[in-house]
Amino acid sequence: MLIIFLLITVFSSFAFSSENFSDHESYCLDHKEQACLALLTQQAASVPQYSKDWYKLVSYKLDYFYDRREFRKIETTVIPLLEVKNKPTVFEMQLNYYYSKALAFFGEREKAKHYAQLAIAKLEKIYHVFEDPMRMVEIANMEYVFGDKEKAYQLLLLAENKFGERGDPIFHFELHSNKAHIFYTWQNYNRAAKFYKTALDWIQDTEHDAKTVVALSNFARVNQLMEKHDTALEYFKKTELLLLEQNNPKLLAVILLRTAEVYEKKNDLTAVLKYLSRVNFLHLSEGYHPSYHRLTSKVRKKV
Repeated sequence: MLIIFLLITVFSSFAFSSENFSDHESYCLDHKEQACLALLTQQAASVPQYSKDWYKLVSYKLDYFYDRREFRKIETTVIPLLEVKNKPTVFEMQLNYYYSKALAFFGEREKAKHYAQLAIAKLEKIYHVFEDPMRMVEIANMEYVFGDKEKAYQLLLLAENKFGERGDPIFHFELHSNKAHIFYTWQNYNRAAKFYKTALDWIQDTEHDAKTVVALSNFARVNQLMEKHDTALEYFKKTELLLLEQNNPKLLAVILLRTAEVYEKKNDLTAVLKYLSRVNFLHLSEGYHPSYHRLTSKVRKKV
């Protein structure tokens, strides 16, 4: 799941990740004959509850829900699990992490911060024991979201210096995306775009489609903000194609809206109408509603 925060989300200061402590995508790729969620649900029911395999499969389900922005499902899954005694440390850390993300999505930032700090404490403990490069990036991301952004950046540089020669595309995807997030919040969009593109280059030729969607949309969004309209459109459309293959309607609605916004900047209201008409309003979270209503009103006046 690591911590990549789709810049298309309205919570621009809150990270949206791909995967972190487990990777449901890799697991499901090995079982292509069955839909991922159905596979995970079936297999979790077939192993003893609270066994090592059960915790692994539940963590994969949380990854799956998070990649698809199913925050209510994350919440209902996590709450009862928080009461389970003697959970594996990594699993407990994942619960705290995902619960903090869900709480932030629902606007409960102080409560989200509490659970994020619990996740940070567990992450630091695990890192000092295992010195795992991915754990370093996870700590940096949580520091970025709820702590010191300068400290977060220094942790990322440390991780890069220690482990940068490894050819692991997921590590480099997470590393460079998180570096980009920091420069984005510092409003240094040129540096952010550079790191988002590096992250994309590492992940785009892998089979990790959910991560590729994140990388494409991050790069498209930062180009949108820099008013590099043609580049933004190119990468939003690449994101759209992947989302259609994945049947991911919530993210697709956002990407279509962002595409319409770019066409507005290009004064192409015909294209704005084309993309806006494909947006399923029910799949947009509240933060996107003002843009949708504004564009709808503008197009109606011109028709």
